[in-house]
Amino acid sequence: MEKSETCCNFAKNIRNMAAVILERETNSYWNLIKDAGNEVKLALIKRLSDAVMPAVAQKSKKKKKYTADYFAGIWSDEEFKDADDMAKIIREGRHARSNRDDIIL
Repeated sequence: MEKSETCCNFAKNIRNMAAVILERETNSYWNLIKDAGNEVKLALIKRLSDAVMPAVAQKSKKKKKYTADYFAGIWSDEEFKDADDMAKIIREGRHARSNRDDIIL
């Protein structure tokens, strides 16, 4: 088994363990409230949602959303004589990595 495959399997095992722990924990809470009335469940949903929303809002602020406006004007028409010139520059950019030293993991 290769090193990368071992790391991948280890990560999968950790995710599976986390899922099992989460399911056990949520089941224990569910067993406490499953017989409660709908109004109580709705009140709990609201309280849980209110508790999570600040974290969700903070996380969404960190993510930058890219729209077409963001990319507008990145390449000006003056930089390229024609489409062939643009394609050549793009191809050269793809092969620039071969000039770098390889990273050994």
